[in-house]
This record gives sequence, C-alpha cells and structure tokens, in this order.
Amino acid sequence: MRSQPLKLLCCAAMLLPLISLVPCSVLAEGPASGEGPGGSVAAENTELDRSAYVDGSVYDNPAPELELVRIGLDYGDGALEEAWFENSAGQGFLIGVYDEDRTFRELARTGESLIRIGCPRERLWQVLLEETYESARAAKEAADVCGGSVRETDEGYQVLYGAFSTRSAAMEAAEEGPLPGRAYTQDPAGLCVTKGRGGEFLFMQTGAQPALAVFPLGDGSTWHGGELYRGGFLCRFDAFGGLTVINYVGLEDYVKGVIPYEMNYNWPYEALRAQAVCARTYVVYNQGQYEDQGFDITDDTYSQVYRGLQEANETTDRAVDSTAGQYVRYEGEICEIYYSAADGGATEDGRNVFDADRPYLTGKIDPYEGAVDFSLKTWSIQRSGEAIAARLLWDGIELGPVTGLLPKYSDTGNVIAIRFSDADRNRVWIKGRRCYTILGLNSPHFTVTEDENGGFTFNGGGLGHSCGMSQWGAYAMASVYGYDYEDIIRFYFTGAYIA
Repeated sequence: MRSQPLKLLCCAAMLLPLISLVPCSVLAEGPASGEGPGGSVAAENTELDRSAYVDGSVYDNPAPELELVRIGLDYGDGALEEAWFENSAGQGFLIGVYDEDRTFRELARTGESLIRIGCPRERLWQVLLEETYESARAAKEAADVCGGSVRETDEGYQVLYGAFSTRSAAMEAAEEGPLPGRAYTQDPAGLCVTKGRGGEFLFMQTGAQPALAVFPLGDGSTWHGGELYRGGFLCRFDAFGGLTVINYVGLEDYVKGVIPYEMNYNWPYEALRAQAVCARTYVVYNQGQYEDQGFDITDDTYSQVYRGLQEANETTDRAVDSTAGQYVRYEGEICEIYYSAADGGATEDGRNVFDADRPYLTGKIDPYEGAVDFSLKTWSIQRSGEAIAARLLWDGIELGPVTGLLPKYSDTGNVIAIRFSDADRNRVWIKGRRCYTILGLNSPHFTVTEDENGGFTFNGGGLGHSCGMSQWGAYAMASVYGYDYEDIIRFYFTGAYIA
C-alpha cells in the first residue's frame, strides 16, 4: 500500500536508555527482544488467545455511505494530452458528466467502441517555473536565465518559457531546463469526443466546465492505458492543462481491482480475504483524500495499487464477495489501515511511522512471518559516508561525509529515529519512515555496524513501513498455521474486529 499521498489512541513503544559511552561512531539502542533485525525472534508463541477477542457486536457499527469510488488513474505528472477508451464488448459509450453526488448524467451516446477524449484544437505548451516570485525583478532574473517571460498573478510573479506543440515535449524541456519547472498550457479549450479511428467529432462539450465523462455500454468494462476497468471515466483538465482521468467504480468492484495487485492471486484464500477487508477499510477511511484533484485515492502506492480486472480470478473475486460489506473496526469506528509486504519480524506503532496514534496500530513481535521464505526476508546493504551525505542532501539536509550513526530502537526492534553526524560534529536527527527511506533501505527493521573503511553496513529484514498487517505474515498465518482472515486481522490490529 502506499503506504501518497499515499495522504493517513495507541500505546507508545518504550525506548531503551540511550547508550552514551561507546568507543565507536555507531551508537545503538539495541532491540528489546530476540537477536534483532535479520536474526531469530525470541517470541515464538504462535498460539492465538481467541478468548481475548473483542466482541464487536456490542458496538454500533454503521455501514459507510461510500458506494462509488473515484480513483485517479492519470494525474499530476502522469496527466495526459488525450485519453483513449475502448469498450471491451465492442459496443459504444454513454457520454455525459458526473454530478456532485457521483451520479452519471447522460448527454449523448455513440455506438463507436474506440473513442478519444481531448482538446478540439492544437494547444501551445510552455514550461512554467515552479517558484512564484515576490518581486518582478527576481522573476525577470529567472526569466533571463531560461529565455522566458514574466506574468503577474494574485500570488506573485511567474515565469514561462518555450513553445511546444505537445505536453510531452514541454515536460522533456522542463526536465532539462536550468530551473525546476513543469509543462503548462493556458486557457485550455473544452473537451470533445472523437472516433478512435478517423478522428471524426462525436460530441463537443458546451459550457465553461472543462470535464467530460463516458460510461461503457454492454458488460461495463473498458480498456484504458493497457488495463481493463469497470465503471465510468471522468476526464478533466488540471491547473496546468494536463488531462486527469478518474475511474468511477462501485466499492466492491474497486476492491476486486486491488486484491490481485496488492497480494498475489494464488496466495492462501484466508490471506486474500484479510487483504480484501483491509483494502475496503482503507478506501472508506481515506475517501476524499485527493478532493482538490477531483478523486478519492490514487491507483498507485501512494494509496493502494489498483489496476482493474486483468489479474483478477475466481479466487480473488470470491475473497471479495465473501467479505462484502466487512471492515476493520475499533469500538465501532472504521480503522485507519496500513499494511506492508513484510515486517522483518516485528510490526511498529503507528505513531512512530505515520504519526497515527491509534490503539489498534500497536507494534508487536511477529512470530508468523519467519515461517515462510520470500525475497528480502533478510538483507544487507552497504553505504559509504559520502553516499549517505549525498542522500541527505537530496532531502535538503546539508552535512559532510557521515562519520557516525546513532539509531534509536522501539521495543520491537525497529529504528524509529536516527542521528547522523560528520567529522565537524554537525548532527541531525531524523525520525519516522525517513529513518530507512532516506538511506534507501527496505524497512525500519535493521541494525548498523561501521566498516573498516569508514562506511556502514545495514543488516535487516522485511519490506515496507512495518505498520499494521504484514502480507507475508498473513500468508504464513493462513498457509502454515491454518488461521482464518479474522485471526489475521485481530492479530495485526490490536483490539480491532471485523464488522
């Protein structure tokens, strides 16, 4: 799971006392149990105490109102110049708009099975610098650097340069330009629908609102961008003139388009059911996260990976159907759900990863994941002090070649903060997910040792943020230990239940 924007009442993990007198530049608060990351975990009790399960029936568990999910398929830097849609049944499309209540309103229809939505005229594309300048003089200096011009806006002064016939050409120029910028077009015209073959006009948008929707006739599935989807599609211009494509699809069909991409379709059935409940809970909790762009969530790891119908099969669909309308809840409320590929032997408190202080996101030793083998179960990565300094600089932190690292561990053995220092005794602390992402590591479950040449070796295990459910742990619980999807959910989300 994206784990964007991936956008996202917990027991705090106790930290071990800080070790201050160690004759080595790597100071570490060691893991509280077992041999730590990459080693065997001391807690090997795999028997669940079902008597401790919370009785969810004592709470009011209202059904959420979300019935139609809006997923951003092409947006931001991935926005299009034009969008193509093909009815998989060889039939046509309804053409219309989506109202504010997500109801499709038909304006016209066509029998053409392959259509294009785009601008009816050629547009001029330019590069717009990312920075907005407070003074015209500063903007003029930037314009002189790139050979552009200045325009005044309500926020300040902006710089535009170049003239391109396509968005992709403008994007390429922006990537190669002397200052950060992005593709931009002014005053986009209304949208139109044309035949996919021949280019004849089928429908021209009227009115000022630059948005148009299509819905397939027949069995309700459509090819777009090499993937097969159910539901309808809304196309709208973004603030930079790019075409955002949004898939409107029923909640359960959405979950069916997530499961085979977030968890292998041939995995144990109970693990797939646990994933279905998590995916459904995630989208309901995060609905409207990208409202400023017109959709609820994205189709990538910023939210959950969603690719539609192609990889779905009878088993994955059955896992969704058998759990339809079920959510992870805590005292009646829909939970803030997270999951990752593998926790390396221990999950982590939500507050130490996402600032999500939730009682059901409590870190714990995971005795199940280690029962199965998978890629990155354990790993070792080396970084020089210079390479680490370069990574810090990419993140806006200026430090000399790193000579010392001080990781701070939670009581489940995950790094939740890390101090970097250089030869001049400059120091910087980083916490949360950045502890491992800034180093280019696979998870927060690792130890650090200094090499003879002054570099550092990171030995760890797992893949992802380690908060919430481990997907490989769910696999092991189902395949090795015979637990069902309710057991999986209750183990990884303390005090939570399914309803």
